[in-house]
Amino acid sequence: MLADMLLPSASGMAKRTRPNGVTRRFVLRAGLLGACACLVPWPGFAASTSYYVANKAQFLNDFQGVCAGAEKWLAPRTSDKTAKAITSDAKQRFESLLPGIPDIGGTANRNQPFLTMAAWLTALTQAMGEKGLPPKDAGRLLYDLYASEWAALPKDRARAMGAALFAPAQIAALKDWAANSQKRANPADWVGRFVPGDGKTFDVGYDYSECGAVKYFKAHGVAAVAPYFCLNDFLASKAQGTGLIRSGTIAQGAPVCDFRYKRDRAVIQDWETEVPRFAGKQPA
Repeated sequence: MLADMLLPSASGMAKRTRPNGVTRRFVLRAGLLGACACLVPWPGFAASTSYYVANKAQFLNDFQGVCAGAEKWLAPRTSDKTAKAITSDAKQRFESLLPGIPDIGGTANRNQPFLTMAAWLTALTQAMGEKGLPPKDAGRLLYDLYASEWAALPKDRARAMGAALFAPAQIAALKDWAANSQKRANPADWVGRFVPGDGKTFDVGYDYSECGAVKYFKAHGVAAVAPYFCLNDFLASKAQGTGLIRSGTIAQGAPVCDFRYKRDRAVIQDWETEVPRFAGKQPA
């Protein structure tokens, strides 16, 4: 059953789209990971050289659902007309971005959905910026949509996803992934280091010294949205019961993203606690 949650079809991330705009399949795909980065790779790294082009229709359909949620979020904060204009612009931008999203192996690489998600947020940030809305608002939009999906997911399902993080097989796979990432086979990908639990303050950890999402945001002139993107990790951890604590991220100007998980620990970090810490820091 867990495999069904974590292994989507190669044709896309969503079988269906919820009214609030974030695909349920995407949440399940992201479930063990959060939004900032991946934990465990898919077996192998055999890339499909035209992955995004070959699956264009599905990616555009997924983003159509995201924009439906974005429009509902934007309308009461701007106007119906402005919300429609922003989402229409974002759809065009995402379609233009799609062929250029770095191919890091397609479904062979668990990071792929997060580059796609970064492209979603890039398109929204650019379109919202045209209407005078700052990156912080774009980040909050995606954060709220992501939160609503986790709230709608059955608790036992989310907890099962979280429990898998601490399984010996997953920890072994994380070690392998971290070692392989040091080879830097794809410059657009994440690079990480495994950190064994200390038996007291955390059960499993890892540090990211390179973040594919930050690289993507910087390449498209929206580095300022990157710190907000990373906050989605706390939503995932809270729903899954994985007890994430993190002192900083590359997006916030830290040298690494230091993830530390402890099973069933309360997650006390979120938008409200973290955004005030961004002040005065050089993003990404």
